[in-house]
Amino acid sequence: MNASSSGLRTLAVVAALAASAIGAAHAQDFYKGKNLTILIPSTPSGGYDSYARLLARHIGRHLPGQPDVIPQNMPGAGGKVAISFLANAAPKDGTVIAGAYPQTLTEGALGERELVKFDTRALTFIGSMNGEPYYCFARADAAAQSLNDIRTKELIVGATGHGSSTTVSPVLLNNLIGSKFKVITGYKGSAEVVLAVLRNEVQGWCGMGWSAIQGAVSTEIKKGAIRILFQENGDTNERVETMKLDRATDLARNDEDRRIMDIIYSQQLYGRPFLAPPRIPDARTKELRAAFNAALADPALAADARRFNLELRPMTGEELQAKIEQLYSTSEAVLSRARTALEPPK
Repeated sequence: MNASSSGLRTLAVVAALAASAIGAAHAQDFYKGKNLTILIPSTPSGGYDSYARLLARHIGRHLPGQPDVIPQNMPGAGGKVAISFLANAAPKDGTVIAGAYPQTLTEGALGERELVKFDTRALTFIGSMNGEPYYCFARADAAAQSLNDIRTKELIVGATGHGSSTTVSPVLLNNLIGSKFKVITGYKGSAEVVLAVLRNEVQGWCGMGWSAIQGAVSTEIKKGAIRILFQENGDTNERVETMKLDRATDLARNDEDRRIMDIIYSQQLYGRPFLAPPRIPDARTKELRAAFNAALADPALAADARRFNLELRPMTGEELQAKIEQLYSTSEAVLSRARTALEPPK
């Protein structure tokens, strides 16, 4: 090799290293002086709002440049307003992310596909703060006071928008175990549903995890004014064992119905997911995922979570993406059966 060619190769190596260093510097500087907006798919108060604001308090200091983090409520259409905006209108540079209802991520596979104005799998998966089973609750003066009761006695439950877990859960059970829920939709958020029960406008609700029912509800449960009727999915956990709760899947009429229930309830594993728009730069994806993981491992966030009675069962963005891909790879025959199970009676 002559001196000229050796020199050119050296220059090429130096140039490549310089470009890499400049790229790294730009990545480090990207968020400096910028804001990170976290869209919240629900109204203020309630579980999804609480988790998003908890993340907003801590994720900024784990991002290069330490941006200010601004939580912004964008409720509507069972969470699809926020995610449609994220997918179709939000800047694709990593400055906007969103919390999501888990059913928003499964809607393309399990729901009414014509209502979904985005490709779920094209979104950028940042991670999930918590996954937990859903429960059904009822006032102590309601006629139905157990899982078996709801197959013979009507229970009027409050719910939010079409496609929300508070609507999907009782409809699924009406179709697969023959329960007699009467679903009253239209409440703006989970907090409004709970208030409606406390005011005796409706008798109960389904499709909420433990972390969403703290405060006034836990006090009413301790007093015996509100009862936990049963857990919706089939997992055995500390509450099933210590509170002797029935599980809805125990009343599945056959193996196929049990499989359908397990598929639909699987979204409870990633109950508090956070997403970024599709096609954001790879560097932003890595930074957001790393910051999310670091925030969830931060003792300061954990202390705040304990203070607000919010349970943490984090899932990484890679794990969340794998769960969604697994769902969408389910055979069309099984998905079609699941979609039928989610349709309200005509």
